[in-house]
Amino acid sequence: MRTNQFACAELPEGESYHRLGRTSRFRWWSTPLTLAVLAVLVFFLWMAIILSVTIVAIIGGSGLAPDSVTLSTIAEMAFGLLTSALFIPIVLFLVRVVQWRRVGSLLSVEGRLRWGWLARCTVVAIVPVALCAAAFLPLAKLLQPGLVPSEASGGTEVFAAAMTVIVLLVPFQSAAEELTMRGLLMQMVGAVGARSGERGGASAVSRVLRSPGPAILASGTLFAALYLAAHPDKVWTTAALSVMGLGAAWLTWRTGGLEAAIGLHVVNSLVQFTLCVFEGRMEQIGTGLVVGSGLPLGAGSPLVLLLTLAQVGLYTLMVAWLAGRRGVRRRSADGAFGRTP
Repeated sequence: MRTNQFACAELPEGESYHRLGRTSRFRWWSTPLTLAVLAVLVFFLWMAIILSVTIVAIIGGSGLAPDSVTLSTIAEMAFGLLTSALFIPIVLFLVRVVQWRRVGSLLSVEGRLRWGWLARCTVVAIVPVALCAAAFLPLAKLLQPGLVPSEASGGTEVFAAAMTVIVLLVPFQSAAEELTMRGLLMQMVGAVGARSGERGGASAVSRVLRSPGPAILASGTLFAALYLAAHPDKVWTTAALSVMGLGAAWLTWRTGGLEAAIGLHVVNSLVQFTLCVFEGRMEQIGTGLVVGSGLPLGAGSPLVLLLTLAQVGLYTLMVAWLAGRRGVRRRSADGAFGRTP
């Protein structure tokens, strides 16, 4: 049977999620090339953001009328969420063009997004998120009363406009972060170790590199490390980000796809953004990277670490149990390697 040497690489056979980047077309330079192209694309994205903000500032003038401040805040929130969401096409481009493999390999071991499993994970996420949200007020009043907002503001029209932006954009912003951190990064790290049948694959270094540990650790802690570098005084938030990231990374490996991580991220971010709007704290949202990172309430305090541990622990147990019960695939199918379209 004729094969097309220019066709995209198929899923490697019998591999865990973190190893799906080690396709038949993987070469030693694939990872540094991916990082280089990513840096270039992010640079141009950043330049486009600066140019857009500058143009808006020039058109709108240097000041804002009092009644336009809220509208400006909503626009900034939408712009920040949209900017984060633009990482979706960037990551898909890197996988499809630079790494020359199917984009479905970034989604799950089945080579596609498992919509039914995503829906179940999203429903399951409501339970721990709701419990943590319900526990926030009494715990905050007990441990750190200053965390509880004193009054709500904004009005019905402002709330409706902000919620429209949130409902439309937060799912894409959350998915973009998971595609980047738990998807692309995890598979780049997981692809480094040689297979057992390849040259050097029997070495101890290769065995460690192709194990899930390094991929989970890297994809689960990189964002927290970058946040700590920029905010060295935010120790509690950094610790909570590490717990959330490691939990999402482990679930991605355990369930063979991004659905569990995306489900928790979307539900938690929707709750966080909604409360920020309801309580008149939209200025805290910024680009959505921290508020929309999937953390429970109480950022910047020991409470956020406590709630994150409880939330991630409960969600992990529930999803792992459900995945085992439903027989969710953890590895790609045997015989998948080397197939052509």
